[in-house]
Formats: sequence, C-alpha cells, structure tokens
Amino acid sequence: MTVWDLSRLRYTVRKLSGKFDLNQLPDGSPTAGAVSTSNPPGVDDYINDFYLYDMPEHLRTLKLRQFYTFTTVPNCGTYNIPQSIFDIYPPLYIDNYQFNWFQDPTSFYRVWPELNFVDHAIATTDGINREYTFTLTQAPIQQGSVVIGVTPNQDGVPSVLLETFRDQDQPIPLDIPQLQFFVNPGNLTSNQKVNPIGILGTGEIDYLSGLVTIRYVDIPPAGLSINAHYHPYVASRSRDALFWQQQLFIRPIPNDSYLVKVMAYMMPTTVLSAATNATVYPALKVDLSNPQPSFNTVTIQGFNNVEHSGTGPGNIPVSLRDLPQFNEWWQLISYGAAIKILIEEGDYEEADKIKPIFEEQKLLAQRKTLRQLGAQRIQTKYSEDQLQGCPTWPIFPMY
Repeated sequence: MTVWDLSRLRYTVRKLSGKFDLNQLPDGSPTAGAVSTSNPPGVDDYINDFYLYDMPEHLRTLKLRQFYTFTTVPNCGTYNIPQSIFDIYPPLYIDNYQFNWFQDPTSFYRVWPELNFVDHAIATTDGINREYTFTLTQAPIQQGSVVIGVTPNQDGVPSVLLETFRDQDQPIPLDIPQLQFFVNPGNLTSNQKVNPIGILGTGEIDYLSGLVTIRYVDIPPAGLSINAHYHPYVASRSRDALFWQQQLFIRPIPNDSYLVKVMAYMMPTTVLSAATNATVYPALKVDLSNPQPSFNTVTIQGFNNVEHSGTGPGNIPVSLRDLPQFNEWWQLISYGAAIKILIEEGDYEEADKIKPIFEEQKLLAQRKTLRQLGAQRIQTKYSEDQLQGCPTWPIFPMY
C-alpha cells in the first residue's frame, strides 16, 4: 500500500533539504512562545506553513472553493470572517434568496447611508452632578454610531474642556460560537478617559430602548446642552452585504436568524483517510472549554494537530497518518516545504535546483482546475454569469 501521510511528507522533505539530524530540525512543533535557537521550529511547521498559507495562493484551485454558511444574529450587522477563509465571492444567498454583493464601500453606503439622527438638548447640565440619565427619542440604535457631546454656553465666557462619549461596534466573531450574541447594553467611553484623581468617564446605552447613562470625568458647568448623534434603524430581512477588511456588513440589520450562504476560498484541511466521507480535521480549531477568550481559544492547525493525539496499532502516533485534503498534493507540499527550509538556511542554490520540479508539480496539481475552466466560455459584462452581484428570481422575498 502506498501512503502519502505525514510520515511520508516528513521523510521526503528531509531528503530534499538534506536535514536528517533531529537535533538540527526536529519533527514536531514547539509550544506557543517557546521557539528559540535552542528549540527551533520542526519540519511540521514548514510543512504546515506551506500547506496552509503558501499553497492555496500558488494554486487558486477550485477544490478549495465551497459555500460558507452562517446564521445572522438579530440586531447585529457586522460579522468577522474567520482566518481559515482567504476570500469570499458572490453569489450571496440570505435565507436562500440571492441578493446584492458589494466589495466597494462607496457603492454600498450609497445604497445604505448611515445618516445620523440628532437629539438636541436632550438633557442639560446643572453644575452639581457628574452622572446624567436620559432616553433617546429614536430606537433601536445601530452599534458604533453613538456620539454624545455638549454645546457650551454662548455668553462670551471661555469654553470649558468639552467631553464627548462614543460607543463601539460589536462585530460577531464567526469562529467563536460562545461569543455570537447581541451585546446590549453597550459601553460608552469618554474622550477624556480619566481625571488626575482616577475618576473614569464611562456610560451605558441600551440599543433597543435608547436609555443612556453617562458619567463625566469632571463635573460640567451648569447650563450646557447635552446632544446625542446616532443612527436609528428598522430591523428586517437582510438583502445586501459588503465584504471589506475581512468583515461582512449586512443590511438591513437583521431582525431574526437568517441563513447566509456565500462562496468562499477556504484554507485546506487534513483528513483521516482517502474516503469521500473521511473524518476531516479543520484548519481552524476552536476551544469551547473556556468561556473567556485566551491565546489558544482559536488556533490554526494542520498536520500533527493535538485534536486527535495518541497512538494507534503498532504504537504509531495517530497524527502521523494524517493525509492532505487531496492526495495528489503531497509531492507539491514536500517540494514547497523543502524550498522554505533551504531558503531559510540561506542555501539559495539548492532551492533553485528544486524550483523547476516544484513548478511542474504545481501544474499537475492545477490540471483539473484548468481543464474545468477551459470548458467554460470567457465571461463578459454581457454574459448572464457576470451578473452575480445582482439579484435574480425571485428578486424579493415571497412574504
């Protein structure tokens, strides 16, 4: 039986790079924060560096393109895309209806302008209290849009230090299920932060009711008008999305949990066997045991990950039997990892000798994708397939 697992990858990489000494190049990876000259990265690190990050960009293969799905959180319009996703593309489906797709903020915010409403003189300072509570006239309120300031007296007296409060958007982390909830009430932070005696400028806002409490760093003079700027919204079924800076901005802000499906270019995974239904070990591992995020809450893993540690028959570590997502990639992975090792060692001459074979393996790995693309017509702006960013039937929901 021919094998293309991690043990074969290690052997081939060592043979190509000439690094057989385990003291010079160990097999496994050091723990987080433990890499040093006396504890160097292992051969698995170079294999994973190439497999997870370099190879997907070298190939851009259709095999790594698949639909990515998640559900919206009511009253939340911003979603952080996990690091295991390199890029996302149209078509976009929300609740299985195809809707508009944007990658340009200018075009998106022409359709969905975030124009602020202003509550003038919603409260007035009395010169005695540091804390003020009031209710905004429009609700619900979009997270990250709130600015609360004061208007100074217009009596010729020099203006005092003006203190303003702002909130922050709370994007939904799509890689951490236990943090996927609507953060309400939100925190307001003063631009003065803290005064010399340690009093903080803080506040809270209830985005659904509009109730606001603010605490000034210094007691403001009497007679100042407190003004609130914010963006109210009407939650409903979402139908447009902007992909920008590894975030999805969905509008309208959803009022319910809707299924979002979008095409994505994913980080490769490792598998237990060559079977089509084999167990998959994702590149992104999420630790759900700790409710508070830490350095290892979300980790990128490839070959030899800790999720399935232990030994199997013959006392062989289970992880050594990990296979790449598709077996035909194993030689490309070996040559790519060996080139990275040689370049890091400064042996550019040997790296150049391997590169032609690496390019050949890359072409072979791309062959299926090139054949598939070659059977398609060249898209133009007049072809139907080019209208991926536009809604097709049914354009609007049935209810």
